[in-house]
Amino acid sequence: MPGLTEKHAAILEARGLDVELITRLGIGSHQERGGDWIVIPSFRSGAVVNRKFRTIAGEKRFYQDKDGVKCFWNADAITDTTLATEPLIITEGELDAITALQAGFARVVSVPDGAPQQAIGAEPDSAKYSYVADALDALRSVPTIILATDADGPGVNLMNDLALRLGRAKCRYVRYPAGCKDLNDVLVKYGGAAVRAVIEGADWLAVRGLFTMSQLPPLTEPDALPLGHLALDQHIRIRRGDFQVVTGIPNHGKSTWINETACRLAHRHGSVTAFFSPEQRAQVDHRRALRWWKIGKPPALWSLEEIAAADDWIDQHFVFLVADDDTDATLEWVFETAAAAAVIRHNATVISIDPWNELEHQRAPGMTVTEYTGQAIRDLKRFARRFNVHLVTAAHPAKLQRDRKSGEYRMGATG
Repeated sequence: MPGLTEKHAAILEARGLDVELITRLGIGSHQERGGDWIVIPSFRSGAVVNRKFRTIAGEKRFYQDKDGVKCFWNADAITDTTLATEPLIITEGELDAITALQAGFARVVSVPDGAPQQAIGAEPDSAKYSYVADALDALRSVPTIILATDADGPGVNLMNDLALRLGRAKCRYVRYPAGCKDLNDVLVKYGGAAVRAVIEGADWLAVRGLFTMSQLPPLTEPDALPLGHLALDQHIRIRRGDFQVVTGIPNHGKSTWINETACRLAHRHGSVTAFFSPEQRAQVDHRRALRWWKIGKPPALWSLEEIAAADDWIDQHFVFLVADDDTDATLEWVFETAAAAAVIRHNATVISIDPWNELEHQRAPGMTVTEYTGQAIRDLKRFARRFNVHLVTAAHPAKLQRDRKSGEYRMGATG
């Protein structure tokens, strides 16, 4: 490789760069071209596979060998097993990479052709980042990657494009002092110690959904409301934001338990419950059950005054989601109606779906029942948290088999 002319050595030294290190890296002046051009070879497995020719003064220009391999500059640092535990620093240009090497970081590479004017994003088979794809197997084993791209629009584009391909979870990025665009600027203005501090102080790229405790917004812990039942209050309380499933043997009180819970919450805590109960008629079944609970004695003993007071209580604490004959009562319909009509308009804090089996279940083509149920449970939990309600649903199990001799249901047996 040709060496550096005195003029080129002086230009690089003025940028704070170690000429001896530059020479060891095989970088020299470009004798054929004249002017302020240097030659920067790219090695892979110890052999030169490409060369970049660039100016170091005046207008910034560069080109590469016509048939050269497009790869990271200093690519062997990625696969060097002696550096396996070190973070990998990726810079936008070779002179910034040399700056990092001078600062004592041994595992440094540079992209081969700078940053894009427009972010490429997740565009498949992008020729721009073929060098990343070629090295991806080796890059997967790198524990941490520090992206030291330029602090300008193209540099940000490069940082985000690289993070997308390398995995944001293991990528950090550098912040430069005021007036600095890259690592070499930091070296010139503040010295080698500042370069090291900038790299060591690299911040993690934000990952959606990942927070430390101090980064999370404050939440008020929801009250766990007792139902006023001495035998149960030690074991179960009702909390907004939770999802509850009530299941069990047919005709053994699933709906009764849900109604009892709703009534006790209304009586003790002033709660409002929205019922979606397609197996019951709100004007007949629900009204009778709620009146009975409020009045506390059989219907034959009700007075007109007690009925009127109970009906007023029912209007204050209960709303009903009723689908007409032309409406498919899907889970999405319940969500929309419950959110718009019950939670927002009536300040409902409990939503009851009784039973789950009576919903119109619309599975996507190819989706199994198990997959659909899992997705539905996630949606139910998400709804409960989003609207800060206690969401309860009654689910009938698969057909239970009775014991032929005793006539009792076999616990855990399904058909």
